[in-house]
Amino acid sequence: LVINMFAGLRSKAIIRNASKVYEAVKLRPMLSQVYLLRFFGSVIHIKLPDLGEGTKEATVKEWFVKKGSEVKEFEDLCEVFTDKLVAQIPSTHKGIVKNIYFSTDDICAVGSTLADIELFDDNNATATQGNKSAESVSSPTQDKADSEVAQKNIEAARGKILATPATRNYARSRGIDFNRVRGTGKGGRVTNADIDAAANLSSAAETPVSVAAQSPTYVSTPHSVTIPAQTVAPVIPPLKGVTEKDKVKRIVGITKSMTKTMTASLTIPAFTFMDEYDATKLIKLRKELKTVHERLTLLPFFVKAISLALRKHPQMNINMNHATDEEGYIYEYVIKHDHNITIAMDSPNGLVVPNVKGVQNKSILEINDDLISLRDKALQSKLTMQDFEGGTFSVSSVGNLAGTYFVPTILRPQGAIVAIGKARKTPRYAGFSNDRHNWEPIDTINFSFSCDHRVIDGASCARFSEEIRKFVENPQNMLLNMN
Repeated sequence: LVINMFAGLRSKAIIRNASKVYEAVKLRPMLSQVYLLRFFGSVIHIKLPDLGEGTKEATVKEWFVKKGSEVKEFEDLCEVFTDKLVAQIPSTHKGIVKNIYFSTDDICAVGSTLADIELFDDNNATATQGNKSAESVSSPTQDKADSEVAQKNIEAARGKILATPATRNYARSRGIDFNRVRGTGKGGRVTNADIDAAANLSSAAETPVSVAAQSPTYVSTPHSVTIPAQTVAPVIPPLKGVTEKDKVKRIVGITKSMTKTMTASLTIPAFTFMDEYDATKLIKLRKELKTVHERLTLLPFFVKAISLALRKHPQMNINMNHATDEEGYIYEYVIKHDHNITIAMDSPNGLVVPNVKGVQNKSILEINDDLISLRDKALQSKLTMQDFEGGTFSVSSVGNLAGTYFVPTILRPQGAIVAIGKARKTPRYAGFSNDRHNWEPIDTINFSFSCDHRVIDGASCARFSEEIRKFVENPQNMLLNMN
């Protein structure tokens, strides 16, 4: 065929040209194979990123893809949740899902490989850049071992001791082995009080001890009582009686956050103040306005009333600094300028506590819109870290469910919270006339305040409550105090 193509030419030229054609035909598939291998030989590891706020791990809530699925760049692979937020993890490249390392409800550490993406040919340029980011490029033969190594590295990083240089110098000045002190500050940070606790325990241990006891670990309690770490908690026997018919539920995600918050709240010496407000006029006003604003509830009125009261009583709008002095006591708190009112909300994943930002500058309708937005995001598990940050005062309203009085739990680092009960009809004494005592029905709502007694006293809380009463019982006063 080649000879016929080149008929009329000299035989030498025919042979030379035929040789070139043969080499080109033979080389083309080889070049094509090299070209394909150049791109399809790379795998991207999609790792769990640092989600902020000291997050160390997350729970896989749902996978949107499966092994072998074709994914686009920035397409969501899975959804994870922590004790503070829910986040979607996207693919950084276009390709095929080669491996998935975690199942639904599995807990993975920050830095662990969630999935492998085998690249398509048009990802080659970006694959090189991927080496500079959280994911890494490797040959397709790498497997889950990388994820296990990453997890070990994360666990090792957790053991890093947190403390300021001044605290480290203080430990050296007192002759304390810094590596054997357990921190009780924020995030496990070692404070001067922890150093003092370790020094006191060390000086008390003058009698001979065994080799195993010569290197104890020290811990100081919130009340500055210094005890050996091995005696902090009593030995609790393991749970018994769990049968195959029982359902074991792991505490993860938002429920874990509630566990942490409630446990931490036990360290706050608090008191609870309860009072009852006449909300008859407010309920009537809201009913009239609801004909125009269908989704208007009572809660934005309460939130605005609280904000207006905080103007006169700013000491209720605080964040506590839980760092301690040499004696083990807190030494300062911050009066916050903005009124970022935290709202306890029910969600499919449990209790969430986002906040409405800058309430002092918003109208009742603007607050209502923000509440609707936060509630919708909570129901869809779309709340972000920004929705939770910066709270200064908390409101827990269960009036739409049930209950009158209850004791709310303070959300650290805030200093106060109010629980609002269900509206109910009650009789109110209306005086004596016509030789008889007169009564009239009113709508009452109960408010229960819990305050950090270290910086807020009962009289301050009572005056704050009376200021809120003025706006709840006479809602027209809110109009006079609007910006």
